[in-house]
Amino acid sequence: MNFFKSCLNLTLLGLLTCTGLTAPALATPDFDNSVRDADDEGNVNRGESRTIKGDVTATDDLQDFRQFNLTGSSNLRISGNSAGRTNLSLLSASGQVIAKSSGSFSHSFTRNNLKAGKYIIRVESAQFNANKVNYQATVNAFG
Repeated sequence: MNFFKSCLNLTLLGLLTCTGLTAPALATPDFDNSVRDADDEGNVNRGESRTIKGDVTATDDLQDFRQFNLTGSSNLRISGNSAGRTNLSLLSASGQVIAKSSGSFSHSFTRNNLKAGKYIIRVESAQFNANKVNYQATVNAFG
């Protein structure tokens, strides 16, 4: 499936170039585009933080999913910034939204008394154009 998606992207890129149109920015190829395929960022212990970096576009990589394991009950602060508009969400292991910040260049939210377990960060492009958006999100476990 990814092979065909890549071929389609290259074909569309070639058509745009031949017709003189500007090609859209393409994100760095990755496979973390669903809850099931979330990249594993490892453990986050109380008193520690983890920084997650990546990029998304409104064309070929609309969202990234990154999972981490909270090793004990803790408060959790998620903050992030990006070079363009993004949506930042904290999801449960099953993909349910726990917290969300939308359509901004800067995000921050805190959830208290989260139980130990797997959590997922979702970053989505909220751009109105095809520009690639680099992002950085920090997960901080405290209290």
